[in-house]
Amino acid sequence: MVGGPAELVPPLDPYLADADWIGIDGGAKRLLEFGIPMKKALGDFDSLSSEELEALKQQVADVTEFPAEKDLTDTEIGLIAAMEELPDVIRIFGATGGRMDHLLANLMMLTKPEFEQAIPLVEMIDCYNWMKMYVPGHYEIQKLEEMRYAAFITMGNVSGLTLSGFKYPLDDASFPFARALSSNEFTRDSGSFSFDSGLILMIQSKD
Repeated sequence: MVGGPAELVPPLDPYLADADWIGIDGGAKRLLEFGIPMKKALGDFDSLSSEELEALKQQVADVTEFPAEKDLTDTEIGLIAAMEELPDVIRIFGATGGRMDHLLANLMMLTKPEFEQAIPLVEMIDCYNWMKMYVPGHYEIQKLEEMRYAAFITMGNVSGLTLSGFKYPLDDASFPFARALSSNEFTRDSGSFSFDSGLILMIQSKD
């Protein structure tokens, strides 16, 4: 849990079972407010008062403070900690909304070579969006309930992009970095896409 706006955090009940929670900066405070136990809390905690930080330390056994001036973002520090747990999936909440620089840093995080191994594991989720990065390959994607739209954002120069099962299909198309292929829609309960090079951020969203 990252410290983005609380109103964008979706209902968490579907994600509570068999989950180990890590609180990142203000996200740790939010987990306490939600009554969700966390395995550890990490960050510079610059968004917490000294009283809130002390309360966090009293309730969470593993709290690690980092300096505010550092090379990694708090979310990146949290992702490293999550990877060390050898998980099957890493779901990140609270990573969208609020400060635009934080949002862009979170979205661009998986383009860094040091996080390449995390790409297949990470999902970013808020009330309106489900987001996942993909490396070249072929993928079958299930349409998520209530999510009307599908978007494919090129996070690198993409070649050979093919979309099937969507309102606007593609066949062996190429797009430069930072092209937003937005407002597509599934035509059935699932769709498939494949591409040969680059990185793609796939987003399912609703209004």
